[in-house]
Amino acid sequence: MPRLVLKRPHTHAGQAYQAGERIDINARTADWLIAHGVAAPDAAPDPAPDAAPPAPSHAPTDLPPDRPRSHRKEPKP
Repeated sequence: MPRLVLKRPHTHAGQAYQAGERIDINARTADWLIAHGVAAPDAAPDPAPDAAPPAPSHAPTDLPPDRPRSHRKEPKP
């Protein structure tokens, strides 16, 4: 699970967090929070002593590179 640092107050799973707090969340939610400027990847995560190193990228790998990463709707003409 990615660890993020919040840039502004945010409620996640019914719990309120303040700016500067760190949260561990799933990759899809992490991508959304980063894309909307709510959070940033934690620069210095606290790894567990026996844990494997984290994946180097937070980008989803299941989408081809030509597919958009956001699900934002375009305005109607």
